[in-house]
Amino acid sequence: MSHHVVFLDNEGIAPSVKIPELSFAHTWESYGYTANEDVVPRLQNATVALTCSVPLRAEHLRQLPKLKMISLALTGTDIVDMDYCQRHDITVTNVPGYASNTVAEHVVGAIYELFRRTSGYSQLMQRVRRGDVAAKNIYFDYRVRDVAGKTLGIIGTGPIAQRLDQLATQIGMHVLFDDRNGSLEGSRYIPRETLLRTCDVISVNVPLTRETHNMIDAAELHLMKTDAIIINTARGGIINEAALMDAMQRGTIGGAAIDVVVNEPITADEPLLALTEMPNFILTPHMAWSSEDAMQTLISASVNNINAYIHALLPAKTIEA
Repeated sequence: MSHHVVFLDNEGIAPSVKIPELSFAHTWESYGYTANEDVVPRLQNATVALTCSVPLRAEHLRQLPKLKMISLALTGTDIVDMDYCQRHDITVTNVPGYASNTVAEHVVGAIYELFRRTSGYSQLMQRVRRGDVAAKNIYFDYRVRDVAGKTLGIIGTGPIAQRLDQLATQIGMHVLFDDRNGSLEGSRYIPRETLLRTCDVISVNVPLTRETHNMIDAAELHLMKTDAIIINTARGGIINEAALMDAMQRGTIGGAAIDVVVNEPITADEPLLALTEMPNFILTPHMAWSSEDAMQTLISASVNNINAYIHALLPAKTIEA
């Protein structure tokens, strides 16, 4: 049997990343991106779908009787109707943990940026060159703080949180964790309220669920020290965006670095863009995961998941004497 494999959104992988060969008889179609209305036509004859970000909901899947397997080139499974797939024997695979190092490095980079203010001073030098501001002997335009010795509070305990713990410890930070309402024990696990009150940096590293939606709201932000920073590389909606904007504009927290928003992809009317003129605010377009190394790991694992699924379905070869 020859399988028909469709990659719905190859633009989710950088051009420098190599897609491995499939090791079974197949036909292959690949698209830059697939809009919602094109999902069913493009998958009409597919037995396998590969997707980075294109959602596959029940309204699509019920029109695709030939589809047997969905390979997700991402960590979560929230873009697929898992209940439908389970009821109709559609296998779904993902790649958990592929971005643990790159996202953790992004968090550390954001910490250094918000504490050292290198971009702010670089932009200041550009203004000096243009003559917009006068040159000085010594500049104290932005507060600069050491990272070593500061306390990082991590909300989450998965692979990214564990890698972040390692990196932060290596650069001299003290690391504490949210104790999940007392369900986690140990000297480094403390109540979330205490974590928010005492830490210099808060990093959000949990999935978006009913329980984590608006986990960090106005009341939680109010608990933070006025010079503490908060970083979200997890999912939009875990930090209430309106509450974050208010805290930033009122100066009740020291800064924020946000890589994920509720409405993605970011468009020109994104409310958080209003904060990007502030030197203590960083907004990036959901790119913490996207190092070339992580993307190569991701696509290789996604293709290997397809190979493993198909070969498990193939009949055993007859070995002739």
